Amino acid sequence: MIVGKWTRAEVLALRKFALRMSQEELAGATGFKPSTVRKWERATAERPVRGDSAAALDTVLARLDDDQRARFREALATAPIASTPTTSAGFASEERDSLAIKGPDGSEVDDEVKRREFGILLGATLLATGSQSMGVADAQRVSRAVAEFAAQDQRVGGAALVDTAVRELEIAKELNETCSFSDSAGKAFASAAGNLATIAAWLAYDADQHQLARRCYTDAFSLANQAGDDELTAHVCLGAAHQAITLARQGLGNPHRGLTLISRARELTHGLPPGRIHALIATRAAQAYGVLGDRINFGRAISTAWRELDFALEHEPLAECATWLHFVTSTEVRCHEARAHRDMGNGAKAAELYGELALGQAGARNAANYRAGWAAALADVGDIQGAVSVGLPALNQLQAVSSTRTLRVLEPVRSTVQTDSEFARHFDDLVSKAARS
Repeated sequence: MIVGKWTRAEVLALRKFALRMSQEELAGATGFKPSTVRKWERATAERPVRGDSAAALDTVLARLDDDQRARFREALATAPIASTPTTSAGFASEERDSLAIKGPDGSEVDDEVKRREFGILLGATLLATGSQSMGVADAQRVSRAVAEFAAQDQRVGGAALVDTAVRELEIAKELNETCSFSDSAGKAFASAAGNLATIAAWLAYDADQHQLARRCYTDAFSLANQAGDDELTAHVCLGAAHQAITLARQGLGNPHRGLTLISRARELTHGLPPGRIHALIATRAAQAYGVLGDRINFGRAISTAWRELDFALEHEPLAECATWLHFVTSTEVRCHEARAHRDMGNGAKAAELYGELALGQAGARNAANYRAGWAAALADVGDIQGAVSVGLPALNQLQAVSSTRTLRVLEPVRSTVQTDSEFARHFDDLVSKAARS
């Protein structure tokens, strides 16, 4: 039995239930001070116990006898609460409070997330069962975790969620490797875990953690191959292509790598009727051609994207479309069209398109991203006053949405303003907070 990450839940399960010790007794058993044990019991998924402290807890866990191990598993299994704020078995309500996901300013995210850690959906619950046999229901539990991350992404941004998502992915991978499945359940679980790897990669990308995003995409490709899931493989190709194109803008990648991945997605979806998947493929291609400065192929690709989307809106009901494609809307296509115009040096057109997006309805993270793009495009054309007036609200939105990549979009505005300006102070403060998180 292992613990991938020591948080308050695991420490309390070990001390109070497995060992039945006081904080002072556990301190004595591990050679640490009681104040250190109290610090362990405030650990979260974002700031877990690390280093020598984690090693000490690993040692204590490894020495548990069978009865103590059973109590540890049971405590973890009963610690999460479902969907109501009533006290659950195992932990008092004040102990559960620290299991909430934190927003970028350190405050708790409300509603469902305030009442439970994402790990409830997959991590401790599955590992605590001690079962070596898994079924389709376990795959469905992983899929619910994916849906939960996707829903919260728009509210709090990737940087607030990525650590928890990666933790869940590691647990899913361990279960996939060590548990027994029927053939159908095994494919379902591998596919669900692959989708979890894909959303974890996206969250890492949004947090500007590109090496981590690449590792998650590698895991996603492997799991998709294991499941024989061509749709998932296409999904991963398009996500990895998006990252490759973004890195190419920064001089850290090659847009042709993105085009290769897009081509693979196109092969996998060949023969499918017109619809959102083809619109997304064409949108990604338009991005790559924009970075390359290929106006002719950009024009062809973006025209295809709009044509496919128009068909989807007429003939592809959202309920019949894969959930991961629901974000493919006119605003999504327009956003990347605007970004490509910036890449090709047409800042005025980019500013016009971003302005239309920013004034429309969007989720919190996308709204901040649209405003950031608008401000950057205005800076490109020398309208510094306009860039600042548009960029300041974006910075305000980024107080509540932890999206480091969106903050990076505003760098052209920051480079044009005085160090003592309101924009500079606000921007630099957010950069410092991102570096500390």
